[in-house]
Amino acid sequence: MPSPVEVAVDTYIRAACERDPRVRAELLEACFAADGRMVTPSREIRGRAALAEMLDRFLASPDVLGIRVTSAVDARGTTFRYRAVADMKDGRTLEAFDAGEIDEEGRIRLILTFAGPLGERA
Repeated sequence: MPSPVEVAVDTYIRAACERDPRVRAELLEACFAADGRMVTPSREIRGRAALAEMLDRFLASPDVLGIRVTSAVDARGTTFRYRAVADMKDGRTLEAFDAGEIDEEGRIRLILTFAGPLGERA
């Protein structure tokens, strides 16, 4: 039986890959806290509605073919992490690393997102 964090992450990944905005909104409601946050090095997206709007814009772009997870999903306790890429129409892949935490209701309260591959230590 999957743990609450595994269920939340699986549902979030399905939401991030879903092209239908109505279905995506239902998935986000199930897995992402109403006041949850996504934090990137350059901005903070606060709230489920703002995250849904960002995903709507991103997935509506004709340049985006889709999103896929490229690593195992490490989900333990209340935390998770995984690597994913966005496949672009021009052949590029945009890599991201996501890590986060769920709340006491089993919804994601925080996602930290880092774009681009992590370089080797100098």
